[in-house]
Amino acid sequence: MKKVLKLVQLGILCAISILLSACATREEGCNDALANNFDLGADKPCDGCCEYPGVRIRLTHKYGGAAMAYNQAIFTDGAGNTFGFGDLRFYLSNIQVLSVGNKVIDVQEPLDVYLEKAAGDTVKTSIPNSFGLARGLGQADMYIQSYRDTATINRIRFTIGVSGEMNQANPLRLPNDHPMRSSVNDGMYLGAQNGYVFARSLYYAQDTVDIKISGSTNLRTVELSFTPTKLQRGYNLNILMDVDYALWFQTVNVNSDTPAQISQKIIEKLTQSFTITQVSTSL
Repeated sequence: MKKVLKLVQLGILCAISILLSACATREEGCNDALANNFDLGADKPCDGCCEYPGVRIRLTHKYGGAAMAYNQAIFTDGAGNTFGFGDLRFYLSNIQVLSVGNKVIDVQEPLDVYLEKAAGDTVKTSIPNSFGLARGLGQADMYIQSYRDTATINRIRFTIGVSGEMNQANPLRLPNDHPMRSSVNDGMYLGAQNGYVFARSLYYAQDTVDIKISGSTNLRTVELSFTPTKLQRGYNLNILMDVDYALWFQTVNVNSDTPAQISQKIIEKLTQSFTITQVSTSL
């Protein structure tokens, strides 16, 4: 009888031990209420798994009233010459939204990069990750995280080109999904000393011309206003914009201007070529 009782007691102790072990198991997840993937049931914070809202930018590419198209000589420059495009693309950086009260809400995540200071001299550093690549066809979204503020916003500000230390970043050491990773293969990287191409226009008229704009003096900042919109924690901001390349070529003569002249004329029109068409928020 005593032996049976001891076995029963041992069984009870084992069951209690199992229950206590199960209760001690902590569910890991994002426990930051400002994050998109906040997990109310998580009692153990995860390491870097929280995902915060950001700005999703979608560009519609146009030439005047026409949709952008490649390999078709259907466009007209400022002098009335007909020509066509083989490629159009440009980088955006320093993306910010601004409140009615003029508060700057940064949209960025930290990014580790390797700077090519000189031949054979590489320096690792961390910079704000706020970069997007716009291609002249399609409507691929650029999504830039992250903000954690609430505000009523009415403007967006961004730079056309690659500003600051990022212009010295080695593209082959960027994450595979980073928009600047492909720059070596698509002609948007000029090497460690000259950095990235800020905007590119490959067109054909009498000749095929590849315009590549780079250099810190050619960076341009765009600031656009829109109807005040409530920015809430946990909600993404969606901004639809048109970019009109006809403005880039509004004063250009593709048959007689030099590439240097065309580059300068495009630079003078860059900031005028963007128009916001819709602003909304979503989960």
